[in-house]
Amino acid sequence: LTMQLFEAVKFMHDHNVAHMDLKPSNLLIPSDYGRLTVIDFGHSFRLRNEAQLLEGHAGTEGYIAPEVGHMKFRPIRADLWSVGKVVQ
Repeated sequence: LTMQLFEAVKFMHDHNVAHMDLKPSNLLIPSDYGRLTVIDFGHSFRLRNEAQLLEGHAGTEGYIAPEVGHMKFRPIRADLWSVGKVVQ
């Protein structure tokens, strides 16, 4: 499942989408060993490029990168932080 999560996030990032609210409740995990599905794109951003900086707050406490809400941040890096918290 961890590999499927990394693949899903890579797919989003390859298409210039940052989810910005990755957490366990936004992952549908099939009981029959099917594919993991990422849901709830309400906080997501369409990016111009992977180096784009954003400001503001998005996500759920406990799963957001420390810099989110306090300074400009790179949303792709913030998503990767969230993935780390999910699989921790």
